[in-house]
Amino acid sequence: MMDSLRARFRALRRRGHRWLSGHPRLQRVLEVSGSLRSHPEAIARGVAVGLFVGLTPTVGFQTALMITACILVAGNFPAAFAVSWISNPFTMAPLYWGFHSIGMTAVAVWPGPLPPADAWFFQGVGDELIFTGVGSLLVAIPVSVGGYFLTHRLTALLARRRSVAR
Repeated sequence: MMDSLRARFRALRRRGHRWLSGHPRLQRVLEVSGSLRSHPEAIARGVAVGLFVGLTPTVGFQTALMITACILVAGNFPAAFAVSWISNPFTMAPLYWGFHSIGMTAVAVWPGPLPPADAWFFQGVGDELIFTGVGSLLVAIPVSVGGYFLTHRLTALLARRRSVAR
């Protein structure tokens, strides 16, 4: 199992290096900003960014958002890119349906003051977008925070094992 995971990781890494070699300006910005570092903190930040962006309805803008966020937080961009595929063409419909359901429930039980139900942004497509956005944030924030801590712990453990093995 670990061998297949290692092989998959190497393939993804090669693919990422090939893509970056075709975009030298972006590669330089990512290197200067620290977004290509591979220490546990950078990888954990990258995973958090990738999970957050992957679990929000940002299709079409995901790569640009991840690059920007990884530059801002010095997260590992390849890690962010890899985990952002949690939302892909096969999982997008169930994810967005779930986000919409969670958002609709959250807005319905919201204890604070809400705008009237006939407000312009709650009519037609607006309410669907608001519900989906709220639901995705309610899922993306805790998942990305949990992903950060879990990844940090796992990558630190792997780094210690590698240093002991050497």
